[in-house]
Amino acid sequence: MSDTTYGPAAEAFGRFTARVHSVLPGFLGRWLPKTFVGFAMINLSTFGLDLFLLWLTHHIMGLPYPFAVSISFGIAAAIAFGLNKVLNFRARGDVGKQSGKYVLVMVSNYLIWIVGFSSFLEWAGVHYLVSRVLAGAAEGVYIYLCSRLWVFRRRARLLVAAAPTPAVEPAMGV
Repeated sequence: MSDTTYGPAAEAFGRFTARVHSVLPGFLGRWLPKTFVGFAMINLSTFGLDLFLLWLTHHIMGLPYPFAVSISFGIAAAIAFGLNKVLNFRARGDVGKQSGKYVLVMVSNYLIWIVGFSSFLEWAGVHYLVSRVLAGAAEGVYIYLCSRLWVFRRRARLLVAAAPTPAVEPAMGV
């Protein structure tokens, strides 16, 4: 299938991530897939939005940390899902199934890293934004692996479609 399914934005994003991937040092370029580069760009952007919303809701609006981190995380996660589906993974599967899987990933991520780990760090005296950044590093790896291997997983049939076809059909009964 062509990358044109999602239009020129997906094509341009794909070319840009391929360019960025091509300048990675040899071992990183061989080890990290191109989708990781795209994921990092998208999720670092949405993480910046997450931190801004956390600051706004916790510091400015005065919401308790667990509520503030929940609101900011939810908004950023929804935006990251859409951008990764369309621009990075170019997933063509059923959006209902993919979003259901993504919700499970996000709920487990939320409980383990966002509320669990970052709240523990904040409770232990680490500044709330530093807590969120440390939890964000762990969650980034977790979400990428879950997204690539489960939520937006490419099926084996795509490999079969890419296999070369014989130039000439074999003769029957010869």
